[in-house]
Amino acid sequence: MPPPGHDGDARVPLRARLHLAFLTTRGWALFSCGVAALLLAWFLGRRELVNISIFLLATPLLSAAVVGLGRSRLHVRRGFTPDPVVVGSPTEVTLTLHHATPLPAGTVLDEQLPPDFGNSPTFASDDPDDPGRPGSTAGSAGGDGSATIYRYRLRPTHRGVYPVGPLHARLTDPFGLAVRPIAVDRPSPLTVVPPVLNLPVTGVLGSTGTHGTATAHHQATPENDDVMTREYRDGDSLRRVHWPATARHQTLMVRQEEFQRTPRATVVVDTRPGPYQGSYIGFDAPEEIPNFLGPAGSTTGCFDWIITAVVSMGAHLAGQGYELEVLDETGGPLADNAAPAPGAAAGRYAGPDAAVDLQLTLAPVSLKTEATPGSPEAGLPAGAGFGTGHGPLLLFTGDLDADQAAAWVHRVGTHRNVVAFVVASRPAGTVAATRIFRSSGWTALPVDPGTAVADAWLELAAQERRTGTRARP
Repeated sequence: MPPPGHDGDARVPLRARLHLAFLTTRGWALFSCGVAALLLAWFLGRRELVNISIFLLATPLLSAAVVGLGRSRLHVRRGFTPDPVVVGSPTEVTLTLHHATPLPAGTVLDEQLPPDFGNSPTFASDDPDDPGRPGSTAGSAGGDGSATIYRYRLRPTHRGVYPVGPLHARLTDPFGLAVRPIAVDRPSPLTVVPPVLNLPVTGVLGSTGTHGTATAHHQATPENDDVMTREYRDGDSLRRVHWPATARHQTLMVRQEEFQRTPRATVVVDTRPGPYQGSYIGFDAPEEIPNFLGPAGSTTGCFDWIITAVVSMGAHLAGQGYELEVLDETGGPLADNAAPAPGAAAGRYAGPDAAVDLQLTLAPVSLKTEATPGSPEAGLPAGAGFGTGHGPLLLFTGDLDADQAAAWVHRVGTHRNVVAFVVASRPAGTVAATRIFRSSGWTALPVDPGTAVADAWLELAAQERRTGTRARP
């Protein structure tokens, strides 16, 4: 936004800058005529002009007093369809305006929108067929006309939690002399989530079957027959009878139920601003991420690619039965700087609702304002704070030099299957980190923010086939 005194202030009417907006143009014209009549009465000595001037001066002031002191009985309910909305998809905003009596003629309603959404829609109560915004409609609800419905459409182009509103009403008197702007309601949050992209089933990170469960069997050795068996119970299948244990105990013994465990995957996102600054042009240019529940953050094209990839790959893995733990570079939940989704707890996502939970949680996630004490540059012990140490780990980071990449290797270790996505707008920005990661036994993919997420997923599968790497869930 331009600073005060810049060209942006030239668009503000002089009447508003002088706080004279409590009267309309007609009201100020009438007041000016009263001043002129009073001056003429003084110069000409005509008493009858004094009475006319008093009338002309008092009428707009009394109108302003009546409008200003009157009680507003307007109530607004705002809804979004759909809510949340995916980036690039339209959503319809419905404003249901309740009022005890019909709105006065000339009442103007202004819906306040963030700058990203363009011009704010304007509705006129006396002309419902011309709401003032393309694609908007208006109508009445109820036979008594006590509610008016206005609709308009938005198409968000960036993720975040946007404040939509409040609705401002400019109330006027029947003569159109005075005006009173009021905020009818409070802003409503509109959550714009990153898309969940469909990824091909490739068996990447290890195939876990159609249900995504890995079965852990006890070894069938004579030493642990007693551990894996129990006495026969009514209803047990004879196919589960363990004959060596039956002969030893002289009673019918059956095998214990097989133990099922859910495979786990850890996703780590580097949220430090340094790896994504680059040249600050194109994909590296910072953009604001609105957050209705807190201060706005910033992002870049490279970091946005990472957020979309985390949501898409996380939803894909959750559909394969994985339980995901999504962390930042400190080892804490990535959702710490955002409001977690209702179904997500401590950065963990699993089940059929994992995709929606990831979208809601990561919608307002932004880059941190400064390097965090827990970043790899701080030289923390290897493997500290990154999940349980079981299952694959997906690391998403940006432009790193050799020392920063080596710090990541030291931090995470080489005892598990690690896949690193190095995202940079310039090919030279991925060379050092990719070389260090691959020399440490990791799978590293240099990625341009213009690369399709599905193509990166297929490339990961191709690299695993070439190297023979498989996850150890």
